[in-house]
Amino acid sequence: MLQKLSILILFTTLSTFSFANDKNEKVRVLMEAQGLLSMFEQQLAMGEIQSEKMGKQVIDQIMAQLNPNQEFQNRFTAAFQTFMKKVANPYTAEQIVEVWSKYYGGEFASSELDKLIDFYTSDIGKKEVSASKVAITKFTEHFQTLNEPLMKSAMNEYISELKIAAKECNCAKK
Repeated sequence: MLQKLSILILFTTLSTFSFANDKNEKVRVLMEAQGLLSMFEQQLAMGEIQSEKMGKQVIDQIMAQLNPNQEFQNRFTAAFQTFMKKVANPYTAEQIVEVWSKYYGGEFASSELDKLIDFYTSDIGKKEVSASKVAITKFTEHFQTLNEPLMKSAMNEYISELKIAAKECNCAKK
């Protein structure tokens, strides 16, 4: 009896894992068909561009008040590069699919995902639009929540490092 129960539990676990992987794969295919995966990747890339712009603005403001020699220019550049590494996008396409599948894919059965992949102008297409609106908010909040402490910490360290270098430089413009 115990052996049969163990086999049943193992089979159920493997079936659930297989079903989840199948559903994630269907969501990935659907995301690609709808252009969502590339859109999310573009949004993450735009975030990196914005971080770089913000970091350069900070260093430009500091440099406008200083006249550092090469050693300190190098330190400021190194601080900027460290900042950019800390705020670089750490998420892969697979992680994006996994999170989207969590918030979006759970709204659909596997057979519904098949219909969406094939053709989503029917009633199921309307459901897809509705689920997308709900999921995109949660998805965006998810990554904003993950990034917020990273950005705050990196920015504080960046500013501190620049202040230390500026103080040690003793090269304020006259």
